[in-house]
Amino acid sequence: MNKSLTKFLIVVTLYFLAGSFSYAQESLTLSISPTLFDMTAEPGQSWKSNLRVVNVNSYDLTVYVEVVNFAPQGEGGDGRFIPVFNAESDMSTLAQWFTISSDPVTVPAEQTVDVPFTVSVPIDASPGGHFAAILVGTRPIENKDNESRIQTAQIVTSLFFAKVAGDIVESGSIREFTTSDTYLDSPEVTFSMRFENKGNVHLQPQGEIKIFNMWGHERGILPINQNSNFGNVLPLSIRNFVLSWKGEWSISEIGRYRAIATLGYGTDARQFTTAETYFWVIPFKLISGILLGLLFFFITISWLVRMYIKHVLAMAGINVDERRSQVISSAAKLEVKRKRGAQLRFRAPIEAGILDLSMRLGNSSTLSLRISTITKFVNHYRLFFGGILLAVIFFGIIIWYLISANTEHRPYEVVYRNNESTTLRTSEDILYEQALRASGTSLDSIKVDSSLPAIAIINRSGIRGAAAESKLDLQKLGYKINKLEADFSTIQKKTVIVSTRGDYEEALVLSKLLNNALVSVLESTENLAPITIYLGEDTGGN
Repeated sequence: MNKSLTKFLIVVTLYFLAGSFSYAQESLTLSISPTLFDMTAEPGQSWKSNLRVVNVNSYDLTVYVEVVNFAPQGEGGDGRFIPVFNAESDMSTLAQWFTISSDPVTVPAEQTVDVPFTVSVPIDASPGGHFAAILVGTRPIENKDNESRIQTAQIVTSLFFAKVAGDIVESGSIREFTTSDTYLDSPEVTFSMRFENKGNVHLQPQGEIKIFNMWGHERGILPINQNSNFGNVLPLSIRNFVLSWKGEWSISEIGRYRAIATLGYGTDARQFTTAETYFWVIPFKLISGILLGLLFFFITISWLVRMYIKHVLAMAGINVDERRSQVISSAAKLEVKRKRGAQLRFRAPIEAGILDLSMRLGNSSTLSLRISTITKFVNHYRLFFGGILLAVIFFGIIIWYLISANTEHRPYEVVYRNNESTTLRTSEDILYEQALRASGTSLDSIKVDSSLPAIAIINRSGIRGAAAESKLDLQKLGYKINKLEADFSTIQKKTVIVSTRGDYEEALVLSKLLNNALVSVLESTENLAPITIYLGEDTGGN
């Protein structure tokens, strides 16, 4: 092994999704731009560009630049560096096509330096994807007292993807789409989607996962790679995308869920691949309680019906208890039917009860006596009124369940996982990203006024995407929005702005922008930001 190989064995894995990484040692900060080059070239073509090295430290920094080949490692988005040996001369790898200075580069304090390079594609280069990484690293810097100022070298990297024209094959598919569990106690599940690249160039699958409940209502949209230049899948490899979904809990959300994954890929011809998976949200303890409650309800109703029928028969002069021990002849039955037919009516007890109440109220001359009479009447017929109340509660629960189950939208959260890192997105964050793309506005064009306080927006309007629209509108005015949430468990009519006393004047300005929203001031707050806006139903049209 030569010195180059020994040098590169220090770093053998790369966090592929992020594109670059860095860590500070004694306040050392080093960064480069861009973190990803993506070029398309013909055989025999040369391509020139620059890598910008940024030194934000208060002292000069000397860095060293090297180029290595890059290959995928595992399915989690990691990669590995493959150094170029001096003995290699076949010029078949991308790192060998680079012409870049190997001399140390000194970057003055708080300045940037452009490092030029050229990529010369051989005339006999194989068509398809070729991959490399430009490494920029530090060495221990000695001061005049021969004491080390920087104890550990730092390395940052820029990936370089090249697609050589020719017989290009863009082919991929969702090889597997599964959930962490099939049966869940709450609407919270982790998806694992393995995308396989079967072609000879890198692919960046982009799309989404849509989740529907058993009533067919959408309960979540999980974007995949829609706002990133990374997330690529190298040829003949598999990448596993892991993300979690957490929906708003409601008893009406119990049931079978369907998740549909749709990914598009390819630059020459856009292609699509889909997959479906299913899972159940069944809180077994709660279901057991509901079943016991239903059993108690039907037993109680059955007993009350039997008591009612017994009362009907008693009013017709039939003693049910005595008749059970006797064999009644057909003639006796016909006689009972003939004589008691007029009295043996299902509504007879109700008519008798109404007549009883009328007679009691007739003997009550004052309001207090009437109230006392009604109280005694209800107590006397408590079984009847208890049954009516139980039936009303039961049917009220059924109506509430149907209304709740037909709620079009509910808030949710999405967590993207990649090795040890996680990224949380709320439903409002996702809707904001969609609104940003639809408006044609880029994040780079949004300028933040540092003199304005940061804002958190909580959507309590029940209107899907209200917080996302408000964020986009306020950002255009220079406000920094550091948090978006939706809370549909509490629907409020009016928009309320909560601020600290020091930000009261700015809260009044926001109030005018939000239909004269109410302003509340707290001496000290643990809110998500100096100003928190709780959007109400009056937020429409902002």
